[in-house]
Amino acid sequence: LALLENLTVTNGGRHALDGGVAQQRGCDGHLKAVQRHALPHRAAVPVVKAPGAETGFDPLYLSEFIDIKWAREAELKHGRICMLATVGYIMQEFFSLPGYPGYTPNPIEAVSSTPPEALAQIVLVLSIIEFNSNKDKWTMDTMFTDPAREPGNLGFDPLKFGENKETRERLAMAELKNGRLAMIAFSGMIHQTFVTGKPLFASLNDIFSSP
Repeated sequence: LALLENLTVTNGGRHALDGGVAQQRGCDGHLKAVQRHALPHRAAVPVVKAPGAETGFDPLYLSEFIDIKWAREAELKHGRICMLATVGYIMQEFFSLPGYPGYTPNPIEAVSSTPPEALAQIVLVLSIIEFNSNKDKWTMDTMFTDPAREPGNLGFDPLKFGENKETRERLAMAELKNGRLAMIAFSGMIHQTFVTGKPLFASLNDIFSSP
């Protein structure tokens, strides 16, 4: 009787084990079927390998519907402008053209004190540079029809940094990162002036002074 009970328990355990394995296989098969019919994974990896894009940081999936080269062109241009703007923002507080009547250390006020003719001159010069560099190709579909066209490359390299192949990639990455930092920095600087109503360094005493 004991032997019969052992056989019965053993057979029952085997049936339970076989049933568990079958159930697991069924679950695995169902999972694979669901994965096959699921929507494709949306990888946040840019479609073109460009300096700075290989990190794959694209939380808004912009690279899925925006040409990465076109976006990189805009990023480089805005970064260059902001690098110049951050330097100019600081210099405005301490330096001025000799004898200039409309000088103010506040960069926000300086814009309104500048004659309209001077502002129009700045806009005209930038428009000429933009027009000549793009050669009437403005849209995302036409700007990079030429495969040799590199984002941000205007052909302006008076110091010949781009001719050194060993350092060119490193310098291009440095420009990109510094441009990104400058865009964030300029945004913070201008908002600091908006909030305090004072130039950048003059407002530091108000910000960090003890109550």
